[in-house]
Formats: sequence, structure tokens, C-alpha cells
Amino acid sequence: MTAGRPHGRTAVLLGLVLVASCSKVGERLGVTRDRVIALEGATLIDGAGGAPKRDALIIIRNGHIETIARVNEIPVPTNAERINLVGKTIIPGLIDAHAHVERWATGRYVAWGVTTVRDLHGGTDTVLTLKNELNLGSILGPRMFSAGAMIDGTPTTYPNATGVATPDQARRAVDQHAVAGVDYLKVYTKITPSLLRPLLDEAEKLHLPVAAHLGKTDALTAARMGVISIEHMAGVVQAATGDQTYANAHTSFLTGWTVEEKGWASLDSSTIARTARALAQTKVAIVPTLVVHDMLARLDNPILLTRPGMEDVPESAQSVRNVPSLLRRTGWRSADFDAFRRSRRRQDQFVREYKRAGGAIAAGSDAANQLLIPGYSLHEEMALLVGAGLTPLEAITAATRRGAQLLHADSLGMLAPGKVADLVVLNGNPISNIAATRNIALVMIRGRMIRPDSLRATWK
Repeated sequence: MTAGRPHGRTAVLLGLVLVASCSKVGERLGVTRDRVIALEGATLIDGAGGAPKRDALIIIRNGHIETIARVNEIPVPTNAERINLVGKTIIPGLIDAHAHVERWATGRYVAWGVTTVRDLHGGTDTVLTLKNELNLGSILGPRMFSAGAMIDGTPTTYPNATGVATPDQARRAVDQHAVAGVDYLKVYTKITPSLLRPLLDEAEKLHLPVAAHLGKTDALTAARMGVISIEHMAGVVQAATGDQTYANAHTSFLTGWTVEEKGWASLDSSTIARTARALAQTKVAIVPTLVVHDMLARLDNPILLTRPGMEDVPESAQSVRNVPSLLRRTGWRSADFDAFRRSRRRQDQFVREYKRAGGAIAAGSDAANQLLIPGYSLHEEMALLVGAGLTPLEAITAATRRGAQLLHADSLGMLAPGKVADLVVLNGNPISNIAATRNIALVMIRGRMIRPDSLRATWK
């Protein structure tokens, strides 16, 4: 008998254990050996931005798209599970390009058709643990990419952020995040240009993209330095005006946010168009999170706590439900909300001008935060993007393909042969009414079909 090599019956048993183990992993991910599904008859919006395709036939094998054709154009495999979807619309699985993922919310994302999330801050250990559990299929939820803890100036706005005060500390923070296993980095409002430069240099060496929620650095400066995305349109007002008052105000997060939110109303149309063109030339992506700005402008309206979608939020989820806490911390009054509402028209105009200039726009929700519902608020964001001037098809692309491009995830955000089978089956037609994205019949994630109503029944 050869040393170290299993013999006879032992080898057979080990082989069976290995097969069983692999099978269980596959089952946990919702994929069984050589499972074939044929989706027949729906209208297909593939995420590439082109016109919808009627009477589509999608063949899915073991969690990946094998073929896309027209019904009756090719034969359906004899072993396929055939699902008739005549009258329905299929879109790619939605990608929330700006999320703060909490464990209770993972199933909620899937119920609302969000199959991938771009997480932009959490306690590094806990959020990366959650990411690993989701991506291994240990718990049901979206694919998750994460920045871990955001990098901020000192003192940090949030206690679980990573604070840096010198260029060496900025480089070291990048290295620590890379070792921890983040997918990209996020910088926060107190990062100055003198800290951003060494941080970006180190991030480039380690091939880590950098997302930016700006405060002490304006959007044009950050974009020209090389950040991959501007979150919440932060730093745009400062870039448009050149007024250092905005940077100075961000010494205090809430003061900075308030001043900047009000500052949008002071911009005129030509200034907004000029700033949008200049930013678009840098090729930076904008994640406008209009739903955040819209909710801030209506934070004094108690009806928002009972709007559709809130039934999916447990009473214990104070990150979403605890509006009084935010009102106490900010001290905002009716005059502030009036000012925020005046700014909304200019924020929408910036999005419209950015699109006109050829800039990339990705859809994000900022959930879970006050009044921002995991999963559902991405649909609210798409509707607001349409209200700002995008077509429904462009809004869907912002919530699919554009998010995948931000993540450098070529297999996501689009439905085509070889891509991952993450998709959403809608009962209606979102091209005629973007609100149809909320009327979901089925969600497929990793090739596994999930009915939202059945999923909701497990947590009620």
C-alpha cells in the first residue's frame, strides 16, 4: 500500500464524502447538478441599454445563462424545467450601488429583486463576515461587495470609521483594508486633498478603486485625482461655486451636510450644466442617491413611516425607523426642510445635465438609514431618476449594468450567454411605467428561483 494514499473501500468512501460535500454547497447556493430552466415568452430588458426584446427564450444551466433566443427559434432542452412567462418582463437582477447592509435586511433585498449590493461602510470585521456568508450561500441574500470601514479624517464622524491625519496614516489605512479583504475603499467627508492624494496613490498600487463621499474636497478635485465614484453628489456644490465655506463647514458632519444641502438652491442653470460637463469629462461615475435628498426634504412628514415597503422593516430596525433621533441630532426645523425642498429641482437638473454630458450614473439607495428601506428604496431611486430626466430604460440600466461596471463585475448587471443567472421577472412593463419594477413575480439569484411572497412568509 502506498503511504498517504487511501486504498480500496476507504478511497470510495472519501470520494462519496467529497461528492456529498460539493453537492451540499451547490444546494446551498440554489444550484443542483445539471439543472436546466427555460424561461419562455417574456419581454427581455437585458441591461445593455438596447430596445426590449419580445417573446424571449432564456435557457439557464446550473446558475448561468446558456442561450438567449426567440421562442420557437431554437429547441428547448428535453430535461429543462419550462416556465411560461408570456405577458411578463425580465430585467437583470438589480444592483444597489450604495448600501449599508445589515443582517436583518438580506432577505428584504432579494424580495425586492436586488441581487447584488455595493456596501459602503460597516464595522470591518462584522460586515466582511456578512459578505463572506452571503457570497458562500450560508444565508439567503444578495451578492455583496464591501469597502469595510470608511476612511475619514480625524476625529472621525463615526466611531467605527478608520481615522487618518497624515499621508503615512492614509497609506497605512489603505494597506490595512487590503489585508482585511475589502473590494474597494470609501473616503468620507473629512478627507482633505492632501490626504486624498497619498491614499489614492497607495490604492492604485493595490488595485483598489476609491468611492468618495466628499466634504473637505470638492467633486472636481477628487474626480481629477482619480476617485471612481462621487456618492450623493457630494462636493458638487463646492466645485460649482469654488466657495471654501462648504469645505470649512464639513469640520462638523451635520453642519457640512446642512450647508451643502441648502447650497444647491443657490446654483443657476448654466453653472450646473458647466459643472456637469466638467465632471463628465473626468469619467467619474455619479451615484446621486436622489432618494436620500428626497427623504431629507420630507423628513418632517410622518406618513413616510407608513408608506408601502415599510411593512418589510421590522420594528427593531431603528436605523430605518428612528426618525426622531435624527431630528434631535440635526435640530432641523421647518425652514430647513423648506430649503431642502428648494434644492431638489437643482439636484434633479444636475443629474439630467450629467446624463446629457455622457456621464455614467449608477443607482443607489443608502439603505439602511432613516426612511430608506433595503431593496424597496432602490425602486424609489429609479422612479426619482426618471423624474429627473432619465428614461425608464436608462434608470433600469443605472440599477443594473452601471452598478456592475462600478464593481468591475463583468458577469453581473446584464443578461447574456455566459453571464450569471441573476434576474427579476416583473408582472408589468417598466418601459411604460417605471413603477412596474416594484410588481415582482419571481426573482432568480444564482439560478435559484424565489417567490417574494413565499420569502416574506418566512420572516413574518
